[in-house]
Amino acid sequence: MDRSALTSERFPHVVDAVFHEERRAREAATALADKAGLSNDQIYVIDPNDPQRTEKLEPESSEIYRTILGSHAGLGVIGAVVGLILAAILMGVGLDFMQASPGWLYAAFAVIGGLIGLVVASLVFVRLDHERVDAENRNASTRGEWIVVVHAHDEDEGHRACDLLKEYSARVNKSA
Repeated sequence: MDRSALTSERFPHVVDAVFHEERRAREAATALADKAGLSNDQIYVIDPNDPQRTEKLEPESSEIYRTILGSHAGLGVIGAVVGLILAAILMGVGLDFMQASPGWLYAAFAVIGGLIGLVVASLVFVRLDHERVDAENRNASTRGEWIVVVHAHDEDEGHRACDLLKEYSARVNKSA
């Protein structure tokens, strides 16, 4: 399942490149718009002392609550349904201790399946793939380097941006 189906983000993929000088960063940003077909609202150039660095790295932070609710509700229900199916399979096996209390069996498996779904939803929400990109950006800013960040709609757009940025910088990072 594509992770972006569980999130409310328009741009679930992030690609960035680190530059020592502003001129080279601006050239890369222009090339992304011209050659990769990305729109300007997907490309950000971040200077070392940019007060809006956080907003440029995660421009869709307002969507986070929708992502939390949607992923937890959806995956919690899916987990509960899987638990009920598993309980039905076990009931079909015909073990005596399972058939003695079928209501408890179904309830227990639905709850356990739902909880597993909620844990998986939490992993979707945490966005560990973005943390690596964010950490590199923080390090680059403290070293006085420039950053070009691309927010891609899908993996294909992310790959195009990554390939193009590699022509301009040796330090390119991409979220999953």
